[in-house]
Amino acid sequence: MRGRIKILSFIGIVIFIFILYRINLSDILTILLKTNIPLLFLAISLNFIAVVPKALKWKIIVNSQKKAFSLIESIKAFFVGFAFSTLTPAKVGDFIKVFYISDKDYRVGKALSTIVIDRLIDIVLLLSLALIGIYTFSILFHIEILSIGTLVIIAISLILGFYIMLNKEILSAILRPFFNFFVPKQLKDKISDYYHDFFIGLSIYFSDRQCFFSSIFIGIVSWIPPFLYAYVLALSIGINVDIFFFVLVIPIISLLDLLPISISGIGTRDIALIFLFGLKGIAPEQAIAFSLIYLFLSYWLIALIGAAIWLKYPIKIGNEFN
Repeated sequence: MRGRIKILSFIGIVIFIFILYRINLSDILTILLKTNIPLLFLAISLNFIAVVPKALKWKIIVNSQKKAFSLIESIKAFFVGFAFSTLTPAKVGDFIKVFYISDKDYRVGKALSTIVIDRLIDIVLLLSLALIGIYTFSILFHIEILSIGTLVIIAISLILGFYIMLNKEILSAILRPFFNFFVPKQLKDKISDYYHDFFIGLSIYFSDRQCFFSSIFIGIVSWIPPFLYAYVLALSIGINVDIFFFVLVIPIISLLDLLPISISGIGTRDIALIFLFGLKGIAPEQAIAFSLIYLFLSYWLIALIGAAIWLKYPIKIGNEFN
């Protein structure tokens, strides 16, 4: 299974190499060398500001179960989680954050519930914005990226998937055959305890209405800095389009980043940006220049900071499972 995931993750690399083969690389270099440095630093500042509401959202979720968890600790965990997610398809490495809050008094199952809740909020908002973006592009440019029927099916599938995930009885019935077949006998009791704790964590969160609505609100607000960041970043390399365009584009390319056929969205983001920017008459070379600088600042720079934090404040993985 792991081998198949690794193979799938290289599809994006193949797409990226093909794109580079088809465009003018010297034009991309020229665009990057003409970058407006003051605007670039403003974009970087906005990108760091974007971390705060994301970390605050998770802090609020954790505080519904564990009060002694500060925003600073949440920011540290965010950077580390992002570093691991950058190296893994579909950003599954983000679950490393569980080790920043679990201990002998706050078990892994409950800690895992906060990560899942955080991801669910992100995915719901991301899918909602991406679907709105796709539909709006269809209206504005008279192209059918996805049909109305497909959008409805995606929405229904999303609702059904979340309902099953949050319903312990239904999910247990689905997972029981896999649990009985794949989980070793010596681990069954421990995994069952984690599973039970996970749903206790979900129950605590959803019963705290203030926490629930606060985390949703912060989740919505957390999208504002990325839109501003992308807009200013584009301006820094000479792409002058209105910010509304990025309100539509960023959720779409962020959704593609979750596909397990690429790491850090390499390839999938590039081809999407060529297409979407092309609707505004922006050359492929400009689209790729934006994609490259977006990759470096939005992913690798944040990941490097996360790696540095991991080295300075290492967490021993495995102790919390005892």
